[in-house]
Formats: sequence, C-alpha cells, structure tokens
Amino acid sequence: MKHLRERIATKKPGVEEVDIEKCEDLLRAKLPDKYKQLVRLVNQPEIEEWILYPIKDSRRISKTFDDIVRNNKDAEIPNDLIAFAEDGTGDLLCFQGIKGQMRETILFWNHEDQEYEVIYEDIEEMIRELIEEDC
Repeated sequence: MKHLRERIATKKPGVEEVDIEKCEDLLRAKLPDKYKQLVRLVNQPEIEEWILYPIKDSRRISKTFDDIVRNNKDAEIPNDLIAFAEDGTGDLLCFQGIKGQMRETILFWNHEDQEYEVIYEDIEEMIRELIEEDC
C-alpha cells in the first residue's frame, strides 16, 4: 500500500491503530486489512471523485468529526454494509460482511435504485484503476 500512497494527492496524516480499533468497536465490524493499511498511511483520502470518510483521530478530533461511524448511523443502506466513501451525489462505496467481518471487495451503492454491485476486488485495485484512468 505504501507504493500507492505516493500517488494519492491527499496529504493528510494516517490514523493510529488504537483509533482504528475504537472505530471497529463502534461499527461492530472488523474492517478489511487493505483498507486499514491505507488509513494508517492517509486518513480521509480523496481518490478521484471518491472522498473516503475519516476514522476519528484522537489527535485531530475536529478535523475528523464527520467520520465513518457517524456517516453509517445516517446511511440508509442494508445492515450488512458499511459505507466508507461518497462521491457527493448520494452514491456510496461500501464493504459487505458476515457476522461483523467486512470483506475486501468494494460495492457501489446506487442511491437512486437502492441497489449495489461489486466493482472492485479490494481498495488497492480501486486506487490503481482510478489513478491509472487519470494518467
């Protein structure tokens, strides 16, 4: 993931493990490993049109207030999904899980149709494809 970090324009610092664990406790779900690798390097990155929700950072509370936990309390999505990014139009990127273990695959939630589909195998593939499209 470090090699992709250099290609992400967002320069915000990453979040510490203790904050990730607290987030997982509040969400009652284990987030995918590759996603956690990314947020340890950069919290709330912007990747093309997608703005990833931050994980609340105990060192930067005011900058990370509108975090993934708060956004999922308001999200009108199925219970087995966790939204982690938005594009400003109401569409979301989500992880799906069973018994609180989120899979690496990324789903696109279409807010108009209230339906979702798998669009990436993991966050690494998403970053590569979106950044390469931009080059």
